[in-house]
Amino acid sequence: MKKATRVVLGCGAALLAISGARAADPAPVERVVVYADRAEVTRVLTAACKNDRAEAVFPLLPTTVDVRTLRPSASGKARAVGTTSRVVPVEENRDERVTKLQKELRELEDRIRVFDEEREGLSQRMSVLGRFQQYFLQIAAEEARSERPDLTRWASVLDQSTQERLAAARRGNEIQMELRKLNRARERLERRLANLSPSSVAEALRVEVAVECGGELQTRVSLSYVTPQATWRPEYDLRYFPPQGAKVGPGEVELTVGVAVQQSTGEDWENAILVLSTSKPRLGAEAPYPAPLTIDGHPAGKEKVLVEVMERREGLAGPGGPSAGAPVSAALEDRGQSFVLTMPHRTTVRSDGRPYWMPLDLARARGEAVLYTVPKLRQTVFQVVRLKNPVSYPLMAGRVHLYRRGSFVGDTSLKYAAPGEPMEVSLGQDDEIRVERKAVRSQDREAGMLSSTQHLERSYQVQVTNNSAQQQVIEVRENIPVSKTEEVRVELVKDKTTRGFELDAHRGFLTWKLVLKAGEKRDLNLAYTVHLPESWQVNFR
Repeated sequence: MKKATRVVLGCGAALLAISGARAADPAPVERVVVYADRAEVTRVLTAACKNDRAEAVFPLLPTTVDVRTLRPSASGKARAVGTTSRVVPVEENRDERVTKLQKELRELEDRIRVFDEEREGLSQRMSVLGRFQQYFLQIAAEEARSERPDLTRWASVLDQSTQERLAAARRGNEIQMELRKLNRARERLERRLANLSPSSVAEALRVEVAVECGGELQTRVSLSYVTPQATWRPEYDLRYFPPQGAKVGPGEVELTVGVAVQQSTGEDWENAILVLSTSKPRLGAEAPYPAPLTIDGHPAGKEKVLVEVMERREGLAGPGGPSAGAPVSAALEDRGQSFVLTMPHRTTVRSDGRPYWMPLDLARARGEAVLYTVPKLRQTVFQVVRLKNPVSYPLMAGRVHLYRRGSFVGDTSLKYAAPGEPMEVSLGQDDEIRVERKAVRSQDREAGMLSSTQHLERSYQVQVTNNSAQQQVIEVRENIPVSKTEEVRVELVKDKTTRGFELDAHRGFLTWKLVLKAGEKRDLNLAYTVHLPESWQVNFR
């Protein structure tokens, strides 16, 4: 944990150096609480008291501020008694970065113009050389009729013309490559200027706070307000170090907990205390009120239907799966228990819409990688790391960047995990293990003369082949239906099911741990029967 603290403080020092280079704000941002779709910003300034009163002015706030959320306060015996706000015109662009970027863009366009003019000159030169060559060939054809044509002079002229054309073509290619680089640079500058457009608006919000000083000579006045267009999301780095010479097994896991914050509120948060909250201010704004409760009924149908429902409680998303795209706003799953994370250092986040990644914590734990497959869902073997949440707070659902022995593997998703809760992270599929699943038997037997029960018989076969050069242990999980009514009974046919499984009867999971030598192939059989009344209709595969 100490190593992580050093990394975090190093990032903070760099950000402080950046922010110190800018002009001081008369009312700097002191603290920001970032929610899933908005932020609460607190600015502070010192106001001098005169005749036991003071006026604190907060100029040039973004016009997107919700004025209903303006909340002032004063330190010591002083007391904030009210606020007034109005939109005022801004005479000039207060963001120096815009002027600098505009200058860079003009210089870049001048260089592009010079290259364009040179390319046009080369094009004209190539056209002249082409016409000259045609003219020379006509002259040479006339002189060729003479008794003693000057072949040496012809060769010299043709060689010189060819060399000039090749040189012009090479220079044209060089110019084309330079223009591509310059045009890409121009596009980047234009995007940065577009992102900075909120800071160059012609209007701003001016807030004035009236203060009763209560005998104080000066007071520290703070103003809090809520602004939209801010969000954050958790983002993790997980590094797995397997045993030497093995692809799976017990190993060391290093988890870096980080956050990505982005905002385009129209104001920079420079050297501010950053607090990240999972609460959702829009939810629960009004207390619930019970609606009238009525009871009604209708005759029940005479027939019941057996329907198979697949409850996909877990799935393994390999690297590069659906989580590759970043959300517009954070989809934070807090399981009904909101909490806040306070960054251990002051941070700067620009209002440019870009995500700013910041490390929050570093934890090491023991984990185990296993080979795991669910053939019914996907006939693929995955490498999965299993460990317990090593930090003292919940891990929110988010993106994980995966590394194996220091090499980047890909991205996947992490589900919500409470402190100490077991968790699984997929390292992607293993191409050296092959899995095939097929249906062996599917028969429905109707009720006999002495019975009122029908029987649905199902059996499957799974074949696992180890194509690797080493012995491997593979976990194979299948499932059988779980009845939710006493009228239906599910029976596992044990004499037709391969032994050695672990049964989770509550969820209907059967798990085999196969130990396969290099090149070995193994078959697993699963058979079960569903017993149900003959009056039931069947809609079951």
